[in-house]
Amino acid sequence: MEKEYSDLIGEAFIDPIRSVLIVDDDYPTFYEILLEKSERESQFPSKDWDRSAVERAKVRKVIEEFRRPEAPYLLDIHDGTSPSEATDERQVRQLHQTDLLILDYQLEKRREGDGTKALHIARRALANKHFNLILVHTQEDLTRVFNNFMISLTVPRFSNDQVEISESLQKFLNDHEDALVEQVGDSQYVAALPRANRKEKDVRAAIQKGAAPWGDVQVLFKEKGLDKTEWLPAVKHALQIFEENNKGRFSKDELSVNHWGEGDVKFIRAARGFVAFKSKDDGEELLPAVHRALEAWNPRPPRLMLTKLRAEMNERGIEAQDDALGEPDVGAIWYHRVLKAEMQNLDAIINGTVRNHADQLLDRLLPNVSAFAKKIRAADSQRDPIEAVKAHFNVDLSKHEVLTNAKMGHNAFVGSKPGRTLHLELGHILKVHENYWLCLTPACDMVPKRDRGHPSDRMKGMKRFTALMLVPQSPKVAIPNANRGGQIFANVTETPGHAERRSFSAAKELGASPAWMVMYVSNDGYLPDEVVPHVEISYVSKPKSVRTKKLQMKHAQATVCGMLRYEYALEIQSRFITSQSRIGLDFVSADDGDAGFDAVEA
Repeated sequence: MEKEYSDLIGEAFIDPIRSVLIVDDDYPTFYEILLEKSERESQFPSKDWDRSAVERAKVRKVIEEFRRPEAPYLLDIHDGTSPSEATDERQVRQLHQTDLLILDYQLEKRREGDGTKALHIARRALANKHFNLILVHTQEDLTRVFNNFMISLTVPRFSNDQVEISESLQKFLNDHEDALVEQVGDSQYVAALPRANRKEKDVRAAIQKGAAPWGDVQVLFKEKGLDKTEWLPAVKHALQIFEENNKGRFSKDELSVNHWGEGDVKFIRAARGFVAFKSKDDGEELLPAVHRALEAWNPRPPRLMLTKLRAEMNERGIEAQDDALGEPDVGAIWYHRVLKAEMQNLDAIINGTVRNHADQLLDRLLPNVSAFAKKIRAADSQRDPIEAVKAHFNVDLSKHEVLTNAKMGHNAFVGSKPGRTLHLELGHILKVHENYWLCLTPACDMVPKRDRGHPSDRMKGMKRFTALMLVPQSPKVAIPNANRGGQIFANVTETPGHAERRSFSAAKELGASPAWMVMYVSNDGYLPDEVVPHVEISYVSKPKSVRTKKLQMKHAQATVCGMLRYEYALEIQSRFITSQSRIGLDFVSADDGDAGFDAVEA
């Protein structure tokens, strides 16, 4: 029987759960259960769980969910109390060891409605490197709790915005700023936060319509006669005041909260975790609430596959690791090379071996992941592909411009990868002046401080390589020719944080010879420790003056802005080699001429 997409979300995120930690000041720890009743009441006078059968039943129902014979969970309980702040910090650091954290909102009974401690725990849990599933389990109003979590897990978003205060808006603020600030609270702040599917124009439209939670704000603007063009700047001004007045509530660290649901099913998705919310009074079990929140998030098929891969790694990693390691003599040679290697070459040797082992490890894990991917496909098999894609990705491939951009993104993703390596390698893309060049020298010849033979142009501290000049192409030209060979698609990053999808050809036209030249890179090819590395390159150039008969050596700064995946770099390299060995090397073509940047056309 084919599974629904919802079932597959559960298989990827819920089924791998093995350990559960409940943090609740009303729950009994194993320590206090072992105490005599009188001693327990003396040490823990504020706890209600043992005061009546009803209270015991509430706690027992939650614990039984994770202690059934068919439930494979390791359960622990922490009551949220600590003898000291240092102890509390150690306990928070240990939370990354649990797969599901069930977190009570009010962890200090004497401070009614105060979630400070729970918010602190959630921030710390989402700051560690382990992906955390968190369920906030509370008797408080869920909307208020959700808003508190959103603010606590977010850094201020509006403080640096430049708000234009016109004369008329200033007059309004002089008279009614206090009333406006009173109307812009937690709900309005969360409703104004930028996100992928909510732009500034959407916030403006919601304010002008008086949509929840902007009704009272709209009424204030209308009553005081503020022009509609001033409404959004007025709200931004109030949001900045809100951030200033509540600066202690915000996170000091960027936790990358990038998606959330504020409807009936509330959730928060951060870079390293997922937070769901559930009322203690609804009588529902806890895991279904987590599952329902994950459904509301609706993770995309690629994320489901990678989550399944992570689960397979946890489940079968040790078994698969033994096969990936190979025979002892294989490891012996690698470790011998590690011990003998110079420090400059150490990273290359280690990284290369890790990649080889990782490939073998993935080969063992991929069959189950592939089978899971087929289940995803089967779940959508009855839907129109365009509509299924739109539902999962919010991308409408029926629109030509959207389809073209998506194809560019796909081709750049499969054809390139991040270019951060120890040294310049085969497949690196360099930008020199306004031209883009591709390093085509075999990987073994790009290893620093290693040269085959004794080349006469070998210079100390310089690494020689063959550079092929890339011909930029527009998407409308590149995409129809994508499978004809010689096409290059890459994510190119010239400034940190700004990647562009670019397309190139290895030659000016199909079947033409590529333009290339020999370049030299300084520092033996080692790349500096920069997000976008810059290197000094040198090349031989014809003289500027006709009177000068000698060639000149020119120098320039190059930006290492991208890198092709190995197999795609090899395809371009093979075409270049073919162009060098073709019959008819002495023929002259009609369009033979300057290729740009003194490059040689083969």
